[in-house]
Amino acid sequence: MLTARLFSAVTRSKRRKITRLAYSKHKHVRQFHANVPLATGIDTVNKHRDTPWNNEDTPFEFNQDSREKIKEILKKYPETHKRAALGPVLDITQRQNNNWLSLAAMNKVAKVLKIPPMLVYEFATFYTMFNRQPVGKHFIQVCGTTPCELCGAREIFHTIEKKLGIKSGQTTSDGLFTVLEVECLGACVNAPMLQIGDDYYEDLKPSDVELIIDQLARGEQPKPGPYNGRKNSIPVGGRTSLSEEPLGPYAPYLESVLKAKEEEAAKASKEKQQQTK
Repeated sequence: MLTARLFSAVTRSKRRKITRLAYSKHKHVRQFHANVPLATGIDTVNKHRDTPWNNEDTPFEFNQDSREKIKEILKKYPETHKRAALGPVLDITQRQNNNWLSLAAMNKVAKVLKIPPMLVYEFATFYTMFNRQPVGKHFIQVCGTTPCELCGAREIFHTIEKKLGIKSGQTTSDGLFTVLEVECLGACVNAPMLQIGDDYYEDLKPSDVELIIDQLARGEQPKPGPYNGRKNSIPVGGRTSLSEEPLGPYAPYLESVLKAKEEEAAKASKEKQQQTK
């Protein structure tokens, strides 16, 4: 109660000054995280604004391939629960539409699933894998959460910005690359890492990132996975556990079952040979 009374006595101008002071002291901790909403407009602003390239009248129709995929997906859901296919159908839609969802595309999804368009908008603006603005052909998403940050994500991010000449949320003039800092991508043990399209590139150094960008610019497909020589998520120094062959069988009765089958097969083979003679 006392704290509330004391704080209420502070003038509005002083409150603003305190807020600015607190932010200026700590903003370096998550500086490029805090700048993302201001710089991008990709999944950060949920309010739609009509543009010449994104409005209700923007042409969009599913192609034959997308229609076939959607048809197969809808077979998995009861007639009364087709709305449960919203995620997969939006994914197909985004892949057809150059990796982003226009208003017209979302309206088409609503029509296919026979649900209110608002449900589609809510879904698409909630899940960050759906892009509400156009992105480059190669959408580079750099993980910036704690493990990657501690292992050099900031250096990786700055290397990409310098290499491409763009900031977070921006796209190169040729439309090839968009870069964005994102939350955890679930490969913490391989930090620092980034995602391009459906592929993960892990255990990165700045030189690795430059190589990947150069290969993409030439129309080549870079090698996904770890870039420090290890396989998958095995420790760099080698296995620390599960280094021996499994003792097996895990089921006590399995050995006797396998032995009985071998004996049965041998007996059947012997009988067949006798019949042949």
